[in-house]
Amino acid sequence: MQPVLNTSSFIFLIAVVLCLVVGSVLLVFSWNKSVSNRWLSGYFLLIGYAWLVAFLLYSRLITVPPWYHTYRTGYIPGLLLMPFSFFYIRSLMQQKQFRPADLIHFLPVIVFIIDFIPFYLKPGAYKLQQAAIDAQQLDTIWSQFSQGWLGIGFIYSPLRILLTTIYWAWQVRMIFRIKKLQGGNHFLAENRHVMLWTKIFCGSQVLFFLPYYMNVIFGAPENFFFVSITCTAIGICITIAALIMQPGILYGLKGIVIRNVENYSGSNEAVVPVNTAEKVMVEELGTQLVSGEAQSYDDKPNAGVYLAQEKLASLGEQISQHILQEHSFLKKGYTCAAMAAEMNLQPYILSGVINRVFKTNFNDFLNGYRVEYAKTLIEKGEGKLLTLEALSERCGFNNRNSFTTAFKKQTGSTPSAYIKATVS
Repeated sequence: MQPVLNTSSFIFLIAVVLCLVVGSVLLVFSWNKSVSNRWLSGYFLLIGYAWLVAFLLYSRLITVPPWYHTYRTGYIPGLLLMPFSFFYIRSLMQQKQFRPADLIHFLPVIVFIIDFIPFYLKPGAYKLQQAAIDAQQLDTIWSQFSQGWLGIGFIYSPLRILLTTIYWAWQVRMIFRIKKLQGGNHFLAENRHVMLWTKIFCGSQVLFFLPYYMNVIFGAPENFFFVSITCTAIGICITIAALIMQPGILYGLKGIVIRNVENYSGSNEAVVPVNTAEKVMVEELGTQLVSGEAQSYDDKPNAGVYLAQEKLASLGEQISQHILQEHSFLKKGYTCAAMAAEMNLQPYILSGVINRVFKTNFNDFLNGYRVEYAKTLIEKGEGKLLTLEALSERCGFNNRNSFTTAFKKQTGSTPSAYIKATVS
């Protein structure tokens, strides 16, 4: 079979390269910096690979070794694309972390892979034959998936379009529910570019499923494969152009979204249950944090609180001042809830600020002060006079083991080695 290398196939190839380059750059940029950008980089890499398979089919290069081994792998990124998009929007706008329960989003792609494992293990000659058949009839049988052993190939195309639509609507809902945050007006004011970007991002995804619904209404055109892939390419190009024009969106939100229904890190205690006292505290906090923008807790259940950039920095300074003035870190068993009560904050608010401002959780934040205090005592000669048990107790640790672990984590050295080095 002769390859078809025309203008359209080269446009597909350029789109492949563009997506893979953007995805790779984002992956490097976001490593150890932004979880949301990792999802975005995965999004571009997935669509880049999906387009690669589409290009190979359209150009008939799918029949050239070793490319026929990619046959029937294009739907794997196709089924992963919108979950990655959803996790990106959720991580960016709501700052939610990935949880074990989120693995359910990957169930469709797992079923697809299981269905096609026997096909993937077939010899190259069989794959070549099947790929050649589809490459010649792109507008009729390419989406029938008859090679699976489960016999459910007919569901994959409509399932992908249905899931794409559902995820798209879910993302749009998240974006427009931002106003329900306490401090939502400050969110919109501080993050105008992020809001515009997410609307462009989701708006361009309409082109992912629009051709299929047009097909249902008006019937498939002769070049339906080309039209559907081209529409997807246009949507992605719009997204990439918006990203290039506003690269600052990669730094995420200027403030922080804290949700009152989530467990806070750094403490073994559960979040205080929602009750009348908590409602009053959250309403007061909302009034303080958004500079007079008092909003009803009951009108916006579970929406959370947005801390503006200025207030976030101010709370960070207050936390540092409080812990230094009160020497709270010297108290054994000191918890996030205890410190929050002293500062008249909810634990999840305190934990959220520590996570964002100090880039750590409450326990490590507290242990940092304890270790610095221990270093001060050692440098004053106390290390020679006290046992490690006594030194750990003086610094607020529950026992010698937790002291040693925290000290090594903070300094890279054990307390004994540090004492020896300081004395000598």
